[in-house]
This record gives sequence, C-alpha cells and structure tokens, in this order.
Amino acid sequence: MIFDGHAHLFHPKVISNVKKRTALVDMLGLQTNGAEDRVGRAFLEKELRANRIGGCFILPTAGVQEVSRVNESFYRMVEPSDLLYTAGTLHPGYSDNKKELVTFMERNIKGIKMCSFSQKFALDDPRTFELFDLIRDFNITRHADFFVILDTLYGADGFFGSHPEHNTTPDRLAHLVTLFPEINFIGAHMGGLAAPFKDVSTHLDPMENLFLDTSNAAHVLDENQFISLLKAHGPEHIIFGTDWPWFTHAPEIDLQNRMLKKAGYSKKDMAQVFSKNIRQLLGLTH
Repeated sequence: MIFDGHAHLFHPKVISNVKKRTALVDMLGLQTNGAEDRVGRAFLEKELRANRIGGCFILPTAGVQEVSRVNESFYRMVEPSDLLYTAGTLHPGYSDNKKELVTFMERNIKGIKMCSFSQKFALDDPRTFELFDLIRDFNITRHADFFVILDTLYGADGFFGSHPEHNTTPDRLAHLVTLFPEINFIGAHMGGLAAPFKDVSTHLDPMENLFLDTSNAAHVLDENQFISLLKAHGPEHIIFGTDWPWFTHAPEIDLQNRMLKKAGYSKKDMAQVFSKNIRQLLGLTH
C-alpha cells in the first residue's frame, strides 16, 4: 500500500497567490496548471482512490491567533474520511500549546506541522525551545509519541518577504534534531528545499530521530544529489510525499520508483519509504 506522507488542502486563494510568484514556481518546478481545481477533501479522496493510494497525511499551519481554529477545522475535515489523516499545528507564540497537545492526544494526532517562515518565528528563539521542551515532556512523561514536520524553503524571505531569521535552514534543523533526541523530526523536501546541496549534505547527517520526505525535492536537486541523500539516510528514514496539489500522484510514484531503484533500494526498502515509515510514526498498526 502506498501512503502519501506530505500533502495539503489549500484554499484556492493560496494557490493563486503562489502562482503569481513565477520565479518561485520555476525554481521549484511546481505544476501549477490546474492546481486551483485540486482543492477540497472530496477531490483529493477521488484522486487517492484512482491511484490506489491507501492513505494521505495533510499538513496544516496557522498564525499565532489561528492555531486552535485551524486544528479544529482540519480535524473535523478529515474525521469522516477513511483515507485522510491530519497533523496538528502549534506556534511558539501561542499561549495554550499545552491544551492543544492534550487535545492531540485525545484525538490520536501524532504529527505536528510547523513552517517557521510562514508562521513567522525563528527556530533558535527561546520560545521555540520552550515549545519543543513541552513536546519532549509529553513524549517522555505521557508517552505521546509526537513527531514534528518542519517545512523547508531556502531563501523563503526573498519570495514571501519574511525575516531571514525565520527560515528553516539545514543547519538550524540539524541543531533542533540534535537538541531534542526524544522527538522524531521530518525535514520536508529532503531537509532543505532549494538549499545549496553542500549545506544539506554537510549539516544533515543521518540521525536516529531524523526523517526526510521526498516531496518536491527531486524537481530541484539533480538526480545524483537526490540519490546520494537516499543512500546516506537509508530506507528507514525516507518518507514518500507528493506535496499535492503542486504535484500529482501517478507521476510522483513513478519518479520515486526510479530514484529508489537507482539508489539500490530493495522491494522491502521501497515498502518502508512508500508506506511503513509514515504509518509507524502515525501509530497506524492496522
């Protein structure tokens, strides 16, 4: 079974806003044609079933004032679905992260998605460390098994006008992974979307609590670079993701099949990447 470990349910306005940033679209190879039609739970579920995808992990984020509302909205959106699972989101500036974590546990939500450049916080801010301390405490004392997905876009400030200190760079991501070994981290887009490859390969050493998802990265890295990351981190730490609606399932499955085979992954290894790793993090045993 294939499980998409990185997808979004965007409002059409978000898609339209990104499409206007043509330099970003070109740099990332985003497939924006028809993307405004790829919205809503029903449309996504139809695509998943058409491509025999057994599950899909949705990644919301929110501004500091919208954390609770967005978490509630996405939970209600996916609750009736037999295919969709949602992350929750938190913010270092939000006043009641502890309450949200309690709610996550009650709802069996394991993943926590954060995007520092769009949520406007720095990874090395003391409040950010306090938030990760709180997540770590839940994992240790309450056996919560929370994991964190961090979005990565090198030079996001240049495209979105955010502060450079709010970028999730490979070195900042690696520092967090090292500081909080009790938390599993997923570095979206192979840990550094559009970052200099030397930064990704130098700073993001394989670590027990670090996973990389494949979304978008193969459209930016050259083939040898992408394959070298697959080999370095190994099949137990790679997660298949499409970044839907920017990319669609059938072409991405074909692309990753080719990449994984060139990296020497066996059928068992490919099952890890395409399903098992994300399902284990989500606590899905059925």
